[in-house]
Amino acid sequence: MKKLLLFIFIAVSLQGQLWAQLGGQARIDSLLGQLPKAIDDTNKVKLLIDLSHTYYSINADEGLKFGKQGLALAQELNWEKGIGNACRTIAGNYSFGKSDYATALKYSLQALEQFKEIGDKLGTARILSDIGVIHWYQANYPNALKYYFDALRINEEINNKPDIAVTLCNIGIVYNSQKEYQKALEYLTKANKIDEEMGNKSGIAANLGDIGELYRNLNNQEKALEYELKSLQLYKELGDKNGIARDLGNIGGIYSHQKNYSKALECHLQSLKISEELGVKIETAASLGNIGNIYLETAKDTGTGKYNFATLQKAKIYIDSAIQICKEIGDLNALSANYKQLSEIQMLLGDNKSALASYKNFALLKDSIFNIEKDKKLTETAMQYAFDKKEAAARAEQEKKDIRQRNIRNSIIAGAVVLLLLLIAFINRYRYKQKANELLATAYENLKNTQEQLVQSERMAAFGVMASRMAHEIQNPLNFVNNFSELSVDLAQEIITPGNEEEKKEVAQDLISNLEKINHHGKRAAAIITQLQEHARLGTAQQFFEEE
Repeated sequence: MKKLLLFIFIAVSLQGQLWAQLGGQARIDSLLGQLPKAIDDTNKVKLLIDLSHTYYSINADEGLKFGKQGLALAQELNWEKGIGNACRTIAGNYSFGKSDYATALKYSLQALEQFKEIGDKLGTARILSDIGVIHWYQANYPNALKYYFDALRINEEINNKPDIAVTLCNIGIVYNSQKEYQKALEYLTKANKIDEEMGNKSGIAANLGDIGELYRNLNNQEKALEYELKSLQLYKELGDKNGIARDLGNIGGIYSHQKNYSKALECHLQSLKISEELGVKIETAASLGNIGNIYLETAKDTGTGKYNFATLQKAKIYIDSAIQICKEIGDLNALSANYKQLSEIQMLLGDNKSALASYKNFALLKDSIFNIEKDKKLTETAMQYAFDKKEAAARAEQEKKDIRQRNIRNSIIAGAVVLLLLLIAFINRYRYKQKANELLATAYENLKNTQEQLVQSERMAAFGVMASRMAHEIQNPLNFVNNFSELSVDLAQEIITPGNEEEKKEVAQDLISNLEKINHHGKRAAAIITQLQEHARLGTAQQFFEEE
């Protein structure tokens, strides 16, 4: 199960589908061929990190070498995201390749701090998931779940469905390890549903394999075999040799449990062949150990109770090979288990001296592992305490910021509510005013019409008055003109009638006087008209009549 989880962890980290197409030494050769041509830029950092990823299932020391080169270059370039990714791959080598969980945690926490600092949510979620893996390896299930759920929350925030599925799967694996099988099945099923929606066959294959492991723990070997075979079929369709090798190993374990050793041996031999092709030493060592154990189990003749020495020799060859690889990769736990098996085989072969030496190696390794794990646990606890303390301080600061932001948000909301109420009041007032204006406009229009009618009436009345006054003003001089004209006619008749010349002269003088008066009053009428025209032009006609 641990191997399965870490392969998921690796697959999420890598870009593209190259693991399905090219793996192990072939991939390393391809990457190494690109390295001499690379210039010191961010692309070279990515290349070194990729090499580091590829190596930690084959040779963790080489993986660490390239990972640290990538970290140094990223620091030189001041590329913060590259620093975070380099720390992450270094942690992977320490965790998966060397089982040095304290150092793995150290680099993981550095990566976490880096990703948080630059606000890289995807990087933060993935390193949280990696830290969950480290805690799960050490059976610290509560901490593993804490980090997985933190990772899940961020992945859901950014709607990162592929990683949501992986994280749900990892949570299911932890619950499986805690023997909370119902919860485990619930989360594995959720993960599989998402992968099915996305059409992610690789994820579906991994989920089916994990569900198979769940049924193995429930001792339902038939169900376990059913799911593992489905997973194997998908990996074959994908051409994913890592997945094929892993499932073959799991299926071999099921057949061994069922004591179907022939099929178990067939599966483990196929897994061994693929692991050797890929150069994955951990899987190779595991397959060699499993094959050795099968030969040990089948060496006993059930009829006589004696052991078949030829079969025991085969078991010894495979266990020896497993021990050699475990030494190379520094896998002390597997090395200790294989020494114990070797001691039993050597004793059955009658080589008691070697059996004792192997058992001593087993005991020494067991003590060493205990002390190393104790030291690592103390270191990890101290580091985790320091990190948790720092996280608590950061969380407290964040809570203060959240309170400030909440207060600001509440103030904004309150302001918005007040503004909305004012706006509603303004709209209502505007509507009321608009309605009042409409009524006022109607009233004004009516008043205007009335005023116009009154003005027209007043004009007509004024015109009548003025006409009357004008008639009166002009009539007066005209009366004089008319009267003197009539008198003048009579005087003219007297002049032309024969009579006394002296009298005619007097009449003529009267006629001249009348004509002068006619002329005077005519001019007076003309002056009145001229003045009236000037007042009309100036708009002071009324004043003309008042002055008179």
